Amino acid sequence: MGIVEKHRSECKKCGQCLKVCPRYNDLSLLNRLYGYLEGNSDIDDGSLMRCLTCGLCTNACPAGLGIKKLISPARQKWVSEHGLTDRQTMVDPEAENNLFKKIAELDGTPIYKESSGSVVYFPGCAGTYINKIMAQATVALLDKAAVDYSVLSGVEYCCGAVSAGSGDPGPIHRNGKRNIEEIRKRGAKTLITACPGCFKAFKDIYPRVFGKLNFQVLHVSQYLELLIREGKLIPEAVLKHKVFYHDPCHLTRAMGVYQEARDVLEQIPGTELANGTPQNSACCGFGGGVRVNYPSESLDVASDRYRVAEKLSCDIIITNCGGCMQNLIEAGQDEKIKIFDLAEYLSLACGIKIEREDSRMLELVNRAYKLCISGYEEPEGL
Repeated sequence: MGIVEKHRSECKKCGQCLKVCPRYNDLSLLNRLYGYLEGNSDIDDGSLMRCLTCGLCTNACPAGLGIKKLISPARQKWVSEHGLTDRQTMVDPEAENNLFKKIAELDGTPIYKESSGSVVYFPGCAGTYINKIMAQATVALLDKAAVDYSVLSGVEYCCGAVSAGSGDPGPIHRNGKRNIEEIRKRGAKTLITACPGCFKAFKDIYPRVFGKLNFQVLHVSQYLELLIREGKLIPEAVLKHKVFYHDPCHLTRAMGVYQEARDVLEQIPGTELANGTPQNSACCGFGGGVRVNYPSESLDVASDRYRVAEKLSCDIIITNCGGCMQNLIEAGQDEKIKIFDLAEYLSLACGIKIEREDSRMLELVNRAYKLCISGYEEPEGL
């Protein structure tokens, strides 16, 4: 049974998907997607590109369906018919307008050790070029824990997950096998990824496309929790904060990873975790191409996370996704609540402080957006 036939037969049109969706409010979208995927009608690209691919709809649907399961194949069909736009090629590692190449031209890129090791750390494009604090904090913690590691960074090793989400699976097929071979070449028994998209690529997509990997794949939150449990990292500094943990969509709903980050936070002296479960978690507004297609709307979605944290009397929001961190920082420039990456916050608890330049990061990434894609307009207020 095809995806359209299955969706049409099982969907009860109850509207539960729309109750949680921050982007759509009309069930007629389902019929438009059915018609488009069956080749009976066309569809406007706005209907496809408004989706955050957050999975909230699938999570809320009694039948486990939701809108996202139709959006993904519809985007691939759209690309096959209309070709790639510059908003899609900007995350292709081989494209001339690649966002991360452009940022590297505008700013320095940290150099990490690339020798062999039993652990390979994969910071991803966001951690390498944009939210550098994520990679810098993680590497500092790996050093403190005396882990035998190397770092696989740079756009040439892009996992391809973001391109696939925009409707272009090409980079996964071009880069995936080479990435796997490089990790094996370094003698790694464990791969740790920073980005939830990279985690999904290596943990889920690559094994289905390329076969068994022969090394363990962990998200950085899982590995940091392991290091604390084994006594290799001991958070001793008292950090008196009430913390709201923001669950990244592609880590929590897509991959089922939500407890380890909370376990890390529970081990930090003085830190009180306000939300012990991912219940009622929601999207930051960054994903699915929404940040570059609808910048101001994207940041409006992110602002809602501050209102939720405020209601819980939190003074800090912590996440562990580069896209979430960028959007939350950008949306919260006038907010009192501060944003931290999980590894960064843990590094503070372990006596390590790394300087952060949020204003420069935002200036660089918006400048790069303008250089890489036509018609890009900065969000209002920047």
